[in-house]
Amino acid sequence: MRFAAVLSALPFFWSSAFAAQDLYFNTADSPDFNRYLNDSSNWFTDEGRTQQFEGTLGPDYNGIVTGMTNVSVAGGSTLNLNSLTIDRENISARESFMLAVGGRITLAENLIFNMNLTGGTGNVRQDTVLYSDIDLGGNMIVNYSRESGVSSYCTFAIVSESSGRQLHIGGDFSVNLGTADTTALRFAANANIMVDGIMHMDNFVWQNSSQYNSHMLGGMSGSGMIVVYDAGYTSINLTNSTVQETSLTFGTTTENSKLDISMNGSASGRQTIRFRSGTWEGTDSNINDVTVGSGRLDIGMRTGMTGNRLSLSGTEAVFSATASYSGEIGTVTFNEGEWYAGKIAIDIEGELAYDKIAFNGRFEKTGSDRDMGFEFVFDAYTMRELISAGDGEFILEDVITYETGSSMAGTVFEGNTSGIQWEAVFGDTSLSVTFTVPEPAAVAAVLGAAALAFAAYRRRK
Repeated sequence: MRFAAVLSALPFFWSSAFAAQDLYFNTADSPDFNRYLNDSSNWFTDEGRTQQFEGTLGPDYNGIVTGMTNVSVAGGSTLNLNSLTIDRENISARESFMLAVGGRITLAENLIFNMNLTGGTGNVRQDTVLYSDIDLGGNMIVNYSRESGVSSYCTFAIVSESSGRQLHIGGDFSVNLGTADTTALRFAANANIMVDGIMHMDNFVWQNSSQYNSHMLGGMSGSGMIVVYDAGYTSINLTNSTVQETSLTFGTTTENSKLDISMNGSASGRQTIRFRSGTWEGTDSNINDVTVGSGRLDIGMRTGMTGNRLSLSGTEAVFSATASYSGEIGTVTFNEGEWYAGKIAIDIEGELAYDKIAFNGRFEKTGSDRDMGFEFVFDAYTMRELISAGDGEFILEDVITYETGSSMAGTVFEGNTSGIQWEAVFGDTSLSVTFTVPEPAAVAAVLGAAALAFAAYRRRK
């Protein structure tokens, strides 16, 4: 029994003995200060910085940098820690950089920035400059506050000075506001951002620069803003494995700026994006191409908004229109579209309330009928009432509209949802869907055929 008790205590003892130790970075007033985070002689084991660290930096240590110290990782080296916290408590002027990543940063857990704006005028920008990559196993967290009465604002920027530099976040990315007297933090990026977890859009404005930016996100949540600057081209690839929802305003500073959205999530992944009006930076703008390869993507568009091209390209893809502010019913408009594979989900609440997808140009069929399908979502009791009121059928004639000459014309799908039979027919310029309740005799015939098939199956066994 005593041996068993010792064994049961081992996991706790093991984790406690090997918990990461806090190290404190040197201050700028030290005569031998060289700013390099990867120089172990710059670290101390006590907050007062009297006991110099004599070991080797690695995942057993948490690094803490305080004050307005600008720090770097020397090129050709790697900074390897458990976590890194950078405290900038009295921001009042723009810095050329607060963190310069000459060599790679690899953290087992979190990268945390604590930022307090105390003065300055206009845009008090704080840059993390990437000459190499940052790879986080955990979360990236920005805790931001602004002193009462300060009229300036802060931009937290990730700047790539070498082509293709990347910030990889294994967990979530979030911005937390300190007091009631704060404004949303502006997050500027011209580097590629990869977030395996959730990009929490609350509390910041995501500014993308005038070059091509490719971001991969495990999902988006909360309310926020995306702005693309000066003919910039931003691509967001969603890889959801969970159900997420975000409400966004989308603005551009020039007409030829672009935002592509693609969904390549798991079977359980679903992302809802509701685009609202009223961006306060740039002008309300249209999105570019939307592609669904796998997982489900629901998009809600503000009045007057369009997308360039909608593509359903995978057998596990699902696309649906939704409302721009709240609810399930919405209308989306694209210049053109193609359907190779996957499903289109249509929500129906009544004869005047149902999803619509409009194409200003053609809607082309580029795959096989067997890889395509519809998912009609409705209340079966309400649908039966609508069918009864329509003398045995309920018809929607403009669920999907498109330009004449589209290759989807002539395609027919049939199915049964909750005992309601439906037939979806693509005509010359629109999709019409007819809902009916099968006659009892037809139901009996189907059940009889199923029984005969089952009996034949049993005999073969």
